[in-house]
Amino acid sequence: MPKSQVRRDQFGGLLRTLRLERRLTQEELAEAAGSSVRGIREMERGRVRSPQRRTVVLLADALRLAGADRDRFVALARVERQPGDRAEVSDDRVPVPHDRPAVVVPGELPTAVPDLAGRAEILERLSALAADVTAGQPDTASVVVLHGPPGIGKTSLAVVAGHRLSPAFAGGQLFVDLQGVSPDGPVDPAEALARLLRSLGVPDSRVPVSLAERGGLFRTLTRDRPLLVVLDNAASEAQVRPLLPAGQGCLALVTCRRPLTGLAGAVRLPLDLLTPAAGRLLLAAIVGADRIAAEPVAADQLVKLCGRLPLAVRIAGNRLASRPQWSVGWLVDLLHDQRQRLTALTAGDLGVRSAFEVSYRQLDPMTARVFRRASLIPGTDFEPALVAAVAGTTEETAAAALEELVEAGVLLTLGDRYQFHDLVRLYAQERLDAEEQQDCRTRAHDQMVGWLLRRTRQAGLMFEPVVCRVDSPFDDDRAAAYWLDRESGNWLAALRDAARRGRHADVVAVTRALHWYSDANSHRHSWDEIFSLGVAAARAAGSPRDEAVLLNFLGWARYFCRDRNIDGLAALDRALELARLIGDRREEAWALTYTAAIFIRIGSGVLAVDHCRRAVGLFREIGYALGENGAASVQGGALAALGRFAEAADLHRDVLAFYGHGSGLSRTGAVVARGGAMMSLGADLAGMGQWRAAADEYAHARRLFHRCGATFSEANAIHRYGLALQALGEVDAAAEALGAALALYAALSCPWWEAQTLYALAALAGSAAGGAADARRLRERALDRCGELDAPEVRTLRATLRRELAEF
Repeated sequence: MPKSQVRRDQFGGLLRTLRLERRLTQEELAEAAGSSVRGIREMERGRVRSPQRRTVVLLADALRLAGADRDRFVALARVERQPGDRAEVSDDRVPVPHDRPAVVVPGELPTAVPDLAGRAEILERLSALAADVTAGQPDTASVVVLHGPPGIGKTSLAVVAGHRLSPAFAGGQLFVDLQGVSPDGPVDPAEALARLLRSLGVPDSRVPVSLAERGGLFRTLTRDRPLLVVLDNAASEAQVRPLLPAGQGCLALVTCRRPLTGLAGAVRLPLDLLTPAAGRLLLAAIVGADRIAAEPVAADQLVKLCGRLPLAVRIAGNRLASRPQWSVGWLVDLLHDQRQRLTALTAGDLGVRSAFEVSYRQLDPMTARVFRRASLIPGTDFEPALVAAVAGTTEETAAAALEELVEAGVLLTLGDRYQFHDLVRLYAQERLDAEEQQDCRTRAHDQMVGWLLRRTRQAGLMFEPVVCRVDSPFDDDRAAAYWLDRESGNWLAALRDAARRGRHADVVAVTRALHWYSDANSHRHSWDEIFSLGVAAARAAGSPRDEAVLLNFLGWARYFCRDRNIDGLAALDRALELARLIGDRREEAWALTYTAAIFIRIGSGVLAVDHCRRAVGLFREIGYALGENGAASVQGGALAALGRFAEAADLHRDVLAFYGHGSGLSRTGAVVARGGAMMSLGADLAGMGQWRAAADEYAHARRLFHRCGATFSEANAIHRYGLALQALGEVDAAAEALGAALALYAALSCPWWEAQTLYALAALAGSAAGGAADARRLRERALDRCGELDAPEVRTLRATLRRELAEF
């Protein structure tokens, strides 16, 4: 017997022994661990490859294992996969393929400070609370408020505690800065919810509009997921309430100046000033014990002058550490020279400001300028190139200055990016207002906005068909997409700013350049908003040609990305009217093509065919082959909707051949277009009952989408592939494929698509001997994934699920 099989048997046997010792049935253990009875049964029999770590941890928790017993249990579960193994029981309780992409859980906690001082008692209490939460102890508070004055170390404590507690929260860790003391006001709860939803994998295009809907979706996604959520710098109870996770196994750590007494059931932990001894320990950890021991009186004076505020002590210590030639007494004398500021140092907010002043005055002029100007950047984090633009310097100089600011303790790092703490940003903005004239500040802001708009346009043009890219700062379209994704918070803010300030030509140029990127990344950004800004700018600039182009883009975004068919038709009707008015046959043809796509969706196949034929004719007249094939592809979909599958297949084969040979699209665009044509051809073949050929097309499309990172399209391809296998009677393979699609949808946080996939899996389980119980559980999960979502198709599926569950 292979060694790995022996170990599997050992794990299964141990699992069964521990379960029986605790007098638990398989059903009871499954319920306690959030698993399935079938999964427990298969593990105990040794038929499962190494279970997922999350599954093992949840089982250990359910069995109340600790210490050496827990370590042995987890170790026995770590088995190398065998080449012949095809599937495992996942946390989704359905078989998944061997090559299924891992579902990435969020891990957003910033780097923890290594020298937290004076907080051991609070850390112990937080650990005890977390243990009670994860153990499901009744009446355990799941919200903790760490409160106290600015500079008291609330954020540092929350992050350190988060890192210590994170192993108990297998669903991940979320971190949101609520900017409660920001000069621009706190983060709106709706925006904070949007950030949380994106962190859980919800694409921008699927984030609901209203606060209530966003809150409902967040509660749905966190209902059965053990999460640690850190809500930093809260402003009020009203800001925090919508952001609290719904799961009983979740813990929220909230930091705020106030105790937030209106939060019912929360545990409130006030943070006090450091004791003199703790202050000395913190200084010694930063500067070195020998250096502090050499000047004990000066060290005590320094802690006192810093008001025993941890942030002030830390900044003072960082300056000493970065200037080994300074004595502690020299820094004390420097603080004494600032008499008014020393008074402020003992007065809460002014104490933080004074501590920053000590650090700021030691910066060289360029680093100080970078510090001030970086406060103009709208996003939460930034790269050196953007800082160079706003500071009016080179990228190399900006990068060196940013590292100096990190050393000075006034800037945080996030990988290769940088971020202000909100109080530090406030101080930087104050220095900017005090030291630079209004015209200089305006010029710096305009430089930043202009740079972001130029770079965004350059990135978008990397996806444009047949365009010269010699002067682009990006090597290829993938590099451009990477930049657009990471800088979305900054370039979208710049676009909004340009729109508000009437920079119509810039807004039109950028939004037009982003079209082909949006086509390849349809569910990644808020394209309806972006193209709406473009339409308004084109109209304000008096450019009907640009307006027609952008109305077509907007119509596409509304129906394809947001499922708003009626609104999409309204935009496309106006585009068609404008295009005909100015004689732009290309935009007229695109408007007809997009309108036909909506007609297919709403069941008007005859109208769709007519529109597509007219569009194909127009594109052919002007010699635009790319548009002609795009319209022909939609025409094929319309024919298929009318049951004319053979005609549709002929069209889609021609389109597929075109995209395979010199279409002029960017590399990513060509791959996405080919994958889409394969999906259409697969649907045609399925309509003709040629399920094997359809499955082959879906499998090929899946590989293409995976290669270019189009995850949502990949999930759709796998889903259809699984349905094709189901039609072929290959039940196990179908379940494997649908399980993979389910995993991708879960990673993207697409509850509606998860529900459809679970429903398909339930049908498979119900057809198997003895699978009625599994089918019921899958239907229950599908109903749960429908959650609080509201759309006609969701309501239909919800009613079907309830009816079928009632029949069991």
